[in-house]
Formats: sequence, structure tokens, C-alpha cells
Amino acid sequence: MNWSDEGYILSIGLYGENSSILSILSKNHGHHKGIVYGGTSSKLKKLIHIGNKIKVTWKSKSENAIGYYNFELIEAIAPKYFDDNKKLTAILSSASICLKTLPERNEYPSVYNSFEDLFASLTSEDFFKKYVLWERFLLSELGYNVDLENEDLIKIFNQTISYPQYFHDNSSLFSDKDIYNGLIINKQQLLNYIFEPNKVKFPYYRIKLENFFNEKQR
Repeated sequence: MNWSDEGYILSIGLYGENSSILSILSKNHGHHKGIVYGGTSSKLKKLIHIGNKIKVTWKSKSENAIGYYNFELIEAIAPKYFDDNKKLTAILSSASICLKTLPERNEYPSVYNSFEDLFASLTSEDFFKKYVLWERFLLSELGYNVDLENEDLIKIFNQTISYPQYFHDNSSLFSDKDIYNGLIINKQQLLNYIFEPNKVKFPYYRIKLENFFNEKQR
């Protein structure tokens, strides 16, 4: 069995002594894994970074087996932001959330398109607002209700925060505090709907991203 597709690297794991297992978010095959033989070699290792866009050909003797990938690099996204810790963390955070929330081998065309749009906006001034809204879109696409009462103040995690107006008005002005508040609201919903019921650890890079906008952490 084999197919070809394009997608974004969500995670990289070791397989044996010199190979890697890649999890990708693919355009037509959803969250999917495959083995890359020689993935730890110096030639391939410099191409394999979480967030990079690749073209893959998956081959397997059985549809249910893990199979292996041959791949070509389409765009080296992550290396562009090695010197921008905040945006690199956002890349790693979005990848880890997809990795942990999307069941394998299900198609998610709208999620893929939104993920691609998010990465295309990395250079925009409102990227982090778009990141927060992307998380909300992902939750809604997975079938969870993200609607909240539009109150001025909301109490979450023993803190009272202001409701971000950009949740309802994308053109509204926003500050780093508004980004933080949006991340906190999303975090509560991600935990309540997905991570805690399934006893899955909340992603490290998502916590790190939140801390960039937390005034108490600065």
C-alpha cells in the first residue's frame, strides 16, 4: 500500500539506532505516522524539524502497519524562527496540540487548512491573536462548545480576567494581556474537554507560550 501527500511535522521520535518516526498533519490523511530510515543522519536531521512542511510517500505492506516515509522538504519553517523564541514556541505549541488532540488516521481538511493559514501568518503583527483564535477553531472543529457568556470579567484558575473582545470582533484592538487572557480561557477548555478526561499531559510548549504573556512571569 502507498500514497503521497504533503503535511507538517508534528513530532520526531527515535526508531532503532539510526531511524526516526515522524508524526505529521497531512492534507488528505490527517494525523499520520511513518518511519524514516536514516532519519538521524546528518543529511536528513537538518531537514527534520517540528513545523517544517514536507512531501511524503508512505509505503506499507499492510494498511494497519506503521509503514515508512520517503520525504522531500517543501518549506523549512521552524529554522526561520530559531532566533525568535516566542514564535518558535508557538510553532511547537500548535504542533503538540494537534499531536495530542487529533486521533490518528482521520481526515481533518478544515483543521489542516487552518494550521496552514496559521503558519502563513507568522510574519503578521497579529500572529499571536490568530494563534489564540486558531485554538478556538480547533476546539470547535473537534465538536466542543467554545461559546462563553460575553461578560466583562471571568474567573478562571483562581484569577479574574477580562474577556477578550477579539473573540467576537476580529478587528478590535488587543494587548499582550488580551492574548494571555485568551490563552487562559482556551487552556481551561482544552483541559476540561480533552486533556483531563483522557489523562493526557498538557503540552510543555503551550505552557511556555502562555508564560511569555503572563506579566507575573516577566
